[in-house]
Amino acid sequence: LARVLALLRTHSSGRSLFATFPSLADMDPKARTSGSPLKTCLICGVKTATCHLGVNACRACAVFYRRAKRGKPYACRSNTRRCALNAEGGITCKRCRFDRLVRVLKGTDVEELVDAQAALESSPVGDKTPTPVRDSPTILMNDAADDRLLQAPSTSTSCDFCSSLRPKRPLLDKCKQLYKVMSSTRRTCELGARPNGPHPLQMNEEECPIYPATFGAMNSFTRGRLAAILEFAAGIFTEFAELSKDEKWQLATSFSYRLEAFEGSYRAEKLLPDDREKFLGSYTCYFSHEMADDFFSDCPYDHEKQNVEQANKILHDYIDLTLPARQVIRRAAPDNEEFHAVLLSLFWFIEGMGMREEIVRVADGYRAAVLQELQSYYREELGLTDYATRVGNFFMLILHFERSEMLKENFEMYRLLGVFTDDTFVYQMQKT
Repeated sequence: LARVLALLRTHSSGRSLFATFPSLADMDPKARTSGSPLKTCLICGVKTATCHLGVNACRACAVFYRRAKRGKPYACRSNTRRCALNAEGGITCKRCRFDRLVRVLKGTDVEELVDAQAALESSPVGDKTPTPVRDSPTILMNDAADDRLLQAPSTSTSCDFCSSLRPKRPLLDKCKQLYKVMSSTRRTCELGARPNGPHPLQMNEEECPIYPATFGAMNSFTRGRLAAILEFAAGIFTEFAELSKDEKWQLATSFSYRLEAFEGSYRAEKLLPDDREKFLGSYTCYFSHEMADDFFSDCPYDHEKQNVEQANKILHDYIDLTLPARQVIRRAAPDNEEFHAVLLSLFWFIEGMGMREEIVRVADGYRAAVLQELQSYYREELGLTDYATRVGNFFMLILHFERSEMLKENFEMYRLLGVFTDDTFVYQMQKT
């Protein structure tokens, strides 16, 4: 049997005969071991005992993928690029089957390996040197390597070919890039401003420490957050540069309150999943009842009117009202794409701000565009046909976190209680 298998693998065509047939386990469920439960192929929906291409893909789809990569592009049978699976499993449209494979394999090494073999097999006779893939070592693909390729694990995190086929979502893509820059800027500024801050080598996202919030720290960090927001908005929205300074400032300060509330609860769920008595007030500071009594310890007091005890009570009430926002995040469970869609929509949630009609039209346009891109993500990336619940959660998050009046009212109360002076930055900001 071993010699027969060896002969089959060295067939004169130079291609593996096994590549043209499904595996024994795929053909006969009795052939698989009792310890290998059936899995559903992520591409065609049939049951399979073995997985290929590093994902839950059946042998037939793995073979189809290799052949499709070598040939000319298929045309969609319905001309919609959205053909559905058959009721009994499988997909008859080759174009849509290939598209589903591309989405499932996005960012895996399998893409590069298959491209390398396709280049080798399409090279002139006698030329056995494959075309190198990016900066990867030269890969010589023989039949044994070909079979290993079909079951290679996914390890890479990028794929230019897959990215080029993914539907373009310019607003969400740009938001993800610039939010990352904004977060890095805020993290570095906040940690660098601390008198006994961490070593620069620890000022990264993975090791970023989170400190109890104090009024002095928040007053300082708000400046950095607003500067980062202004850069963020200018990089995404082309119309932002045409606004007056007052209009830019009004949009940035309003968004700052919403960003603090939404991002603070979202990141707390990610960073502190087991500690639900905290939320983040800045990128590196948290609020909780435990730290509240020391919050005003570094304030520039108005010594004639100060009433820190009453101010602390207002802060405790604010924490009680804000902590349930984490439950809102937990129930909605927004993924990365939805998180950025909410950010963009919150920026342009300007009802009641008294902005010019032209700005209102721009805001409506951007919010509609964000929703359109989000729906495209549901259809093209997640493969959802009924995403009404997801859209409902999206609007629920916007409506919950667009409110900022309570925070403004609290600052006015703190000023009246004398815990800080009239020229304090965060107080002047809330007056705009």
